[in-house]
Amino acid sequence: MPGIGIHLLSMGLLLKGNMQIKGNECTLEFFEAQTGKVKIVALTRLITDMIYWVNLVVLTGSELTAHKSMHRDNYDLWHQQLGHPGKQVFEHFKSSTRNFPEMDIPRGEEPPCEGCVKGKMHSHSFPENSACTTCPFQRIHSNLKEFAVLLYHKYKYYMSFLDDNSSHSWISLLCKKSDSLSATQQFLAMVKTQYNVTIGQWMSDNGGEYVDGKYEKLLRDGGIEILRSVPAQPQMNGQVEHFNRTIDEKSESMCHQACLPDSWWEFSTLHVNYLYNCTPIWRLDWKTPREFLTKEKPNISHLHILGCGAYVFIHKDLHVNKLSPKLELMTFLGYRHGHELNMMFMRAPNNVIFTAAMALFDEHLFPKCAKTKVPPVTQIQELEEPGIEIEIESVPDDDRAPFSPPHNSIILQGDDERSHDDAEPQSLPGSLPPHPHHAPGGAQGGNEPPRHSA
Repeated sequence: MPGIGIHLLSMGLLLKGNMQIKGNECTLEFFEAQTGKVKIVALTRLITDMIYWVNLVVLTGSELTAHKSMHRDNYDLWHQQLGHPGKQVFEHFKSSTRNFPEMDIPRGEEPPCEGCVKGKMHSHSFPENSACTTCPFQRIHSNLKEFAVLLYHKYKYYMSFLDDNSSHSWISLLCKKSDSLSATQQFLAMVKTQYNVTIGQWMSDNGGEYVDGKYEKLLRDGGIEILRSVPAQPQMNGQVEHFNRTIDEKSESMCHQACLPDSWWEFSTLHVNYLYNCTPIWRLDWKTPREFLTKEKPNISHLHILGCGAYVFIHKDLHVNKLSPKLELMTFLGYRHGHELNMMFMRAPNNVIFTAAMALFDEHLFPKCAKTKVPPVTQIQELEEPGIEIEIESVPDDDRAPFSPPHNSIILQGDDERSHDDAEPQSLPGSLPPHPHHAPGGAQGGNEPPRHSA
């Protein structure tokens, strides 16, 4: 107001500037909402007054600019100047740097920094699912994985089914994504026929093959509850994601070990899944998934290294002629349909699948490797020879008589004399008698002494 000698403060502007107020009829306190620090205290002169008075210093324009530049030492500005450090790091700048100003660091919850939210936000780790299943097939985890190359039988995908309770797994190879519907139908029929149970829940991601109307109808018609993870959050279906990673890593290890081509990845995937169900798991108290599901321990005596060489028996009806060999070297590719006597081999040189029940395996030979791998050396325990005790008599120091070796001893002479190989051994107590073939007057004749190696 022109000519007024008193400066008025707007309470509304103060409250809009991130300030809060508390007080009574005598006192009003304005404090920061973040720190709770009191910034302004207003008092009344009389109890009946409706005006509160504040002792402030009025600054001119130039003084106000200087005041602002001098009092920029607040938490928000320094937080941005220092590159948005966390609050725990910010507290150590005072002791670790020079000329760091005194300031109040906010305690407790604080408004989020826009730069930190946009640049430093990360996805939180998902806790373990506490709702564990109590029986097999109560919940099935499923996922679709794509192979890096087109495989031997033109497969491009594999669909995995993992039982939440027993960790038993099944894998179906697919040529295209649309085949996932028929693969799921076959899996549901297998569970119903082989185990006589109905699946309770179906957990998957939001892939197009799972959100398809026909696929959802198949599950709902079977009375199965559909569970899905949040888009772009595979951790929510982490059990099958971890299973797929295990399958891929083991398959890659086996292919590299045996120098198998990339197009043969389908055989290693099926073989690794077969081995996975026969492998003890920690969450099952070190039982195998097959034992947990079928109550029988798997027999692993028939296992062989994937990709190793095998001399496969060829039936006579398949011989080219009567002089054809009965065995042929092939590459072992696992077990067909999971049966230990139904083995698959790759027949060279045309790379044709050959199934057989009899083969002789050489697990140090890998036919697909350009350079033959050197097998490890097997240490054989040496046989112990009968011990021979030699008693040496001590000679007194004052006895100057030449030393005479006792009877039943062996004389070893130096290189300047005749070799000890030419010495004629005498029979010792507990030693083996000389071979009759080398005895004097034996079949060799003459009195030539027997030879002994050093």
